Amino acid sequence: MESKKHEIDVIEKSVPTQKTLSRKASILVNCDKQTAFDYISSSGELSQWLKKSGPVPGVVNVKILKGPYNFIGAQREIYFDGNAKATEQLMTHNPPGNYLYNIQHFNNFLEKLSGEAYGQLWFDNEGDKTRITWEYSFNYHNIFSRMILSLFLTFAYKKFMKAGLVNAKANLELKK
Repeated sequence: MESKKHEIDVIEKSVPTQKTLSRKASILVNCDKQTAFDYISSSGELSQWLKKSGPVPGVVNVKILKGPYNFIGAQREIYFDGNAKATEQLMTHNPPGNYLYNIQHFNNFLEKLSGEAYGQLWFDNEGDKTRITWEYSFNYHNIFSRMILSLFLTFAYKKFMKAGLVNAKANLELKK
């Protein structure tokens, strides 16, 4: 049996469980795990698959603050449509199986609702294909921010995540 269970346990212990809301999206891609991992985790490719979806802005640029973005503690600043930005820090890095990052310093409406978020990605073999699973967990400040954030995550952010994975799938399978 693969050591996947152990890796997921290590990652999940790093994400707070109290005052946190999470959403998950997944897609099956016709490529190997390493190719999927390299593409999704690449700072250079992020703007190619994380496009605007509904009210959620797309990525337009990435600046490495401490890198390259392939070790625990690496940092990058993500710039979105509309001059929004956030800072990501890599918390775990287990190629080609998974990685976890923390996001802080939002400068858009999210700063009113959440102080930080966590993104986790898993890459699992399914025959000769790869299942990419992406989970986002946002902390919230209070009951009001919890209600607004829950609506936003359910009706906008989950669609953004799914659309991003669909874009990544199209780009990855085009490269094949």
